[in-house]
Amino acid sequence: MVSYGEFREVTEEAPDARPQPPRTPRRPGCPFCLIVCGRAPATVLREWPDALAIRPRHGGVTAGHVLVIPRVHVADVAEDPVVSAATMLRAAELAAEAGDCNVITSRGPAATQTVRHLHLHVVPRAEGDGLLLPWTAARPAET
Repeated sequence: MVSYGEFREVTEEAPDARPQPPRTPRRPGCPFCLIVCGRAPATVLREWPDALAIRPRHGGVTAGHVLVIPRVHVADVAEDPVVSAATMLRAAELAAEAGDCNVITSRGPAATQTVRHLHLHVVPRAEGDGLLLPWTAARPAET
């Protein structure tokens, strides 16, 4: 059952998860594509054949905040499920090392996506760090 009508109910079988046709490796003007091909500066923290982990340009919202980006241009998490899953695998590897953390991606401007190249944020967290997610109710200050 689908609540609030946000998603359509799927009644047919899921499509095959066969590999998609090759993606456009780079998109002109895409800042993450420029980083992947070495034409823009970035602090690369980890490399895999299919993805990079980089430090956010302005340092991130917590110490250890990392962006995981695929090496091929995919606009968002819904464009290519195979690339999205591979990128999530790499983010999960980093999350396993980070301890408590958020792993977040956004799709579209209304969801706060500012760069139209798939990227996952791995944000280390600590109890009482004060970082609230948009759907997290603010806790009253202790007196």
